[in-house]
Amino acid sequence: MSSKEVFYQTLAAVPVGHYTSYGRLAKLCGVHVRQIQAWLRTLPRESGLPWFRIINSQRKITEHSGASLQYKLLAAEGLLPGGNGKFPAEFYWPSGYDAAK
Repeated sequence: MSSKEVFYQTLAAVPVGHYTSYGRLAKLCGVHVRQIQAWLRTLPRESGLPWFRIINSQRKITEHSGASLQYKLLAAEGLLPGGNGKFPAEFYWPSGYDAAK
């Protein structure tokens, strides 16, 4: 299986109401974080994959053209950032928040 196929499968596996980071996704897929960012940028709109469940290691949405939509999609799943702008660590996937992983 190619790295890109692993990426698609892993992205699809992020459960509703949870999120992961670019770095964690990269580690899970065995690629560099820049590759994850490139694949997310070119993800076909009709894929139905939950691209919006990927946020940065500070547990915040990275500024980009789809950030407003990303916030709305996460909010629709019950994920809202706290007063510090960070999403709750208990919804980090796989379980347990550790930005270094």
